Amino acid sequence: MPEPSPIEVHKALADGTRYRLYRYLRLSGRPVSVRELSMRLSLHVNTLRPHLRRLEDAGLVTSEAQRGVASVGRPQTVYSIVDREQREGRDYRLFADIVAGQLTGARQRDRAVATAREWGAYLVGRSVPKPGARGSRGPNLAVLQEALAEAGFDPRFRRRGRDRVDITLRDCPFRDLLDEHRELVCEIHRGLLEGMLASSSSPMHLDSFEPLADRSAVCRLSAVRD
Repeated sequence: MPEPSPIEVHKALADGTRYRLYRYLRLSGRPVSVRELSMRLSLHVNTLRPHLRRLEDAGLVTSEAQRGVASVGRPQTVYSIVDREQREGRDYRLFADIVAGQLTGARQRDRAVATAREWGAYLVGRSVPKPGARGSRGPNLAVLQEALAEAGFDPRFRRRGRDRVDITLRDCPFRDLLDEHRELVCEIHRGLLEGMLASSSSPMHLDSFEPLADRSAVCRLSAVRD
């Protein structure tokens, strides 16, 4: 399959539904059926199919027929991310800069932060306790830490009693945009964190948030159980 051009990638991922599909497949790290995608994204399968075809045409995902263990009935189609080596000239930062340049007004920024909260809730909501797991009186920090790690924050947790935790984020997935879009990046970063905390099994809220606490782009925050 030929390498997709940057503009093809940008066009394919500019649509919100296609971005959500691509994001879910990337985080899953395995072949995923249309039925699972429909359930996780709360969209009808007939709505998803043309978006999946567009992602295939752009060279971002691939599909294959997968027959069940019993080998009875029609095989289902599963979709996977196409792994490609990063090549010179593919600049996703350019795409991010273009989008960030449109978020200049207060209303646009508020909408971007609200969307970040929704994504935070989604990233936490994909992880659920194992069946039969014993309940905990405190927050489920394992799920929260996993979601933060998958988002690229490299988190470190320190409990401060039953209902409080200090979190150090040792990396930032938006690091490349900090020089030119620091204020917007930190607002979206905070919205993503708020969405994750509010959607954990025992909801929490930010008690303090110190973005870019040192030169290595480390962020520190404290969260408290609601």
